Amino acid sequence: MKQKKLNIRQFALKLGVSTATVSRAFGTKGRISDSTRRMIKAKAEQVGYRANYHASNLISRKTHTVAFFYPPLIKGEPDYFITEIMFGVNSESSQRKMPLQIHSLYPESMAFCKDVVLNGSISGIIVIEGARESTEIVKTAKSSGLPYVVIGNFPGEKGNTVTFDNARGAMLAGRHFRESGRKKPVYIGGLSDKKKKDGFRSGLGTLSSKLHLDRGGSTFLDGYNSFARIAGSVPGADCVLCANDILAMGFIKAALANGKEIPEDIAVIGFDDLRISQYFSPALTTIRLHMDAIGEKSVHLLSRMMNGEKLTAVEKIDCELIVRDSA
Repeated sequence: MKQKKLNIRQFALKLGVSTATVSRAFGTKGRISDSTRRMIKAKAEQVGYRANYHASNLISRKTHTVAFFYPPLIKGEPDYFITEIMFGVNSESSQRKMPLQIHSLYPESMAFCKDVVLNGSISGIIVIEGARESTEIVKTAKSSGLPYVVIGNFPGEKGNTVTFDNARGAMLAGRHFRESGRKKPVYIGGLSDKKKKDGFRSGLGTLSSKLHLDRGGSTFLDGYNSFARIAGSVPGADCVLCANDILAMGFIKAALANGKEIPEDIAVIGFDDLRISQYFSPALTTIRLHMDAIGEKSVHLLSRMMNGEKLTAVEKIDCELIVRDSA
């Protein structure tokens, strides 16, 4: 039987505190002890209470400021994937006259980021998956009643989600290799691997029995170093799908340095279609995820939620194989 949703008066009565105390626990105005705040929020999770502080104040807000939260997934190098999604978010939010804040989700920044969500200064948030901190900030938004949109595959989130079809993209790469007569496929792994690997196997068809998996990583150096491992373990490997474009560029650089011809000896396909992919030499064949569209769609959905609309379906942005010189 579905539990009846409590309003703030019912919740306060249940705890034996005032409605003002409950309101302070989910905001920043007024003094309240940390122990009381923790107790109220813990009890809210137990009984399913959701504060409606933000919803009640949306009408009075004039700025409609939104915050974009992302986990830094790549250490030591720029995260081009997140940057390109950010371009789309920034473009769409500017067109809609919605001021944008950008925050990275480190463990040590979580107290600050949660305060951004709870202090009433923003009207909604967009969060990219990939770390425990992303899940935490989504839970904070949900418990406070703040509109939020997630990018990626968050467990339990459906209607307010924008995602990309990694499995289909990898399938297109596998099919391209199979139809072009390649015989010894390799997958260089990275982030969000499972669907890519499954899709690649699907596209390879009977060739999947010969698929070699390399641990890869996420950086240019990871891709460069993967070449030596593959050359030693898969002599004659003639086609490689990389989990991202930067890995692919690193791999190609190492292959060329070791006398290989691209794509004659080894065909290489990347993933994402970063802006720099077409200017790399050889120009990179890759899976275009339309990351600008992902960013733009997330702002569009958030705007609808901020206007009171309830979203029920996942928005999946299609992908396509962009054939250039490397495969």
